[in-house]
Formats: sequence, structure tokens, C-alpha cells
Amino acid sequence: MSSASPELATLEPGEALDGSYLLLRSSLGTTKNGKSYGMLRLGDRTGELEGRLWDQAEELMAPLAPGMVVKATGRVDSYQGRTQVVLQSLEADPDAEPASFLPASPIPLDELKAGLAEVLSWVSQPDLKQILEAFFVQDAEFAAAFERAPAAKGAHHAYVHGLLEHTVSTARSARALAGLYPADLEPQVLIAGALLHDVGKVLELTIGPPIDYTDLGRMEGHLVLGLRMLEGKLAGIPDFPANLAEHLRHMIISHHGAYEFGSPRKPKTAEALVLNFIDDLDAKMAMAGAARREAGPGHWSQYHRLLERFLYTGPGPLEGLEPGEELPPAPGAEAAPQAQSEAEAAPRPAKRKKRPEPPEETTPGLFGGADQGEG
Repeated sequence: MSSASPELATLEPGEALDGSYLLLRSSLGTTKNGKSYGMLRLGDRTGELEGRLWDQAEELMAPLAPGMVVKATGRVDSYQGRTQVVLQSLEADPDAEPASFLPASPIPLDELKAGLAEVLSWVSQPDLKQILEAFFVQDAEFAAAFERAPAAKGAHHAYVHGLLEHTVSTARSARALAGLYPADLEPQVLIAGALLHDVGKVLELTIGPPIDYTDLGRMEGHLVLGLRMLEGKLAGIPDFPANLAEHLRHMIISHHGAYEFGSPRKPKTAEALVLNFIDDLDAKMAMAGAARREAGPGHWSQYHRLLERFLYTGPGPLEGLEPGEELPPAPGAEAAPQAQSEAEAAPRPAKRKKRPEPPEETTPGLFGGADQGEG
């Protein structure tokens, strides 16, 4: 983005807009008087902004298409409580690189890559280590695509490096929770599942620009694509334990947790159950954080469609008070990966007997709802 271009996230009603931005969407509308006008959405690394073009809309928009960088001038105003820009001029900027306008993770890439290396190091079980290295170490093409990929089109972590950020965060949550339930969870299986659960998003999404679904993503979705990718890697590993492979498959296909969210099976192992919860938690925390950051004046965010609520953005519960001492690490959290090797030398605590499983639920279709799984 040109250094002369004002950042979209900083613009306030009454300010002028003059710069280059990514054209995310564009269409023509018609006023009550039959006059054509342009409806656009501009974007840069800081955010997005709706735009309206009232004059010469057909002429100016004809040579433009989403994914192009455009030079735009106009004035920012507020309409029904939402900030937008009324455009005065609009033309292509052929010298700009579209990818440089895409939003990226707020966490520096070097920090994210170091985080991935750290969580990979927590898995020492030979078979799990082998399958993880098949993806993240030996497959340079996959590793590069995984590093750049978003985690979603718009729901959460919908930016460059978003998948890497989400995966590292999920794996760290997996380690922390595994330390709290040593009698019920295999820590290294849970961490491996966290690292593998979204590998299919590398094929499901494209960074475009703009970020969108690939044909494969629309046809199959990242759960099926991730399962196929896992099968491809397993085929290259002779004598991979069949039971372990089945557990990894199940974690991938069940991590959305419910049929209506795209999982063909509900989680039926302790590791799969926890993976569903931490995946959902990390996604919802990302949504909540984005909603608070994008909120305008006052104490409430805009209504969040996916979270189905307004979010409070006013003073925090301890604002203006003494902060208190920082909490120490959770008991056992730092020792979770080592607990696995220690357990090999000592018998595991007896697990509670499982109740008989009821018959398989009847589902309306193989994958439940349609677009609800695309997130």
C-alpha cells in the first residue's frame, strides 16, 4: 500500500480519502429515479470500507473487477451509523501489487513460525512425529502454502498467516488442557490432532485477492480435503499403526462437532471432543476480539451475526483498579508433554467405564447443512 494512502481503519466521517486500495466487491444499483450508481467495498491491511459512486458509475466501473487495486478519491461520511466513503473518482492502479493490500496476522510471521516449531517439538512419539514431519517438514510446497493461508473467508483469522496463527494457538490450548486431564487424554495425540485438523484449508481457500473458496473448497470442504491429504501422507509411511491412523482421521472429520456445522460424525473420543471445543473457542475469541477492535464509540459493538449478540466494549472490570500479581502458570501445564513419557514407565490411572453408545443419530444428509460448514 502506498505510504500516501490513508489507512481505512483510521478514517473518520468528514475526512478525505485519496489513495490506492484493493477492490473487494463491486456492483451497480439503480436509484428510484432510474439512475445507475456504484456499490463498492475497498480494503487494505487495516480493514475494509463500503463505498458509493453516484456519478459516472457505469463508465468508471466497467474496466474494473474485484481483486484489482484502484486509485480512489472521495469523502468519508456516516450512513445509518456505518462509516462509508462517497467516491468522486475511481480508476485502476496497474503499478500496485494486490497481495500487499491483504490484511495479515497482527502477530509477526517470525514469531508465528517459531511458535509452530515449538509446538511441533512437543510431539516426540515416533509415529505421530513422522506424520507431522511429512506435512510440515518434508513437504516444502505444503509448508509454504500453510504459512500464507487464511483460516477462513471471513469468520475468523480471515487474513494472510491466519491459519498458522489459529493452528499454533489451538495446539497450545491442547497442551494446556491435556495437562489438566491426564487420566482421560493422550497429550501428544491431542496436540497432533490440533496441528492437523485444518490442513485441508490450504486447498479450500485462496488468498486471491480477495480471499475466497476454491472450487475444491466449495465442492468438498476442508474436512474432506484434510482427510484426503492425511490419507496421501499415510500411504507414504509403511506400517503406520492402523488404530492411530483411525484416531487421526476421526479428529479431522469430527472437529466441527455437529452435523449442522459440516462434521459427518460427532466427536467420539476424548481427544476429538476436546479438539472440537478448543477449535471453537479459538475461533470465537478471534471473532470477539475483531468485533471489539472494530467497534465505534459507545460501549457496544455492532451486532455479530455469527456470535448472535452485541459485545460489550466499555471499561474493563478492573479498569482503574490495582491490577494484582500476575497469575503463575497452571499446575502441570509446562510438564504436559513430558508427562507422556513418564506415563510409559508407570501404569495409567484407571479410566471410568464408558456407557453403552446409543444408535447412530439419523442425519438429514451426509454433511448436514450446506454453507454452515464453510467457515
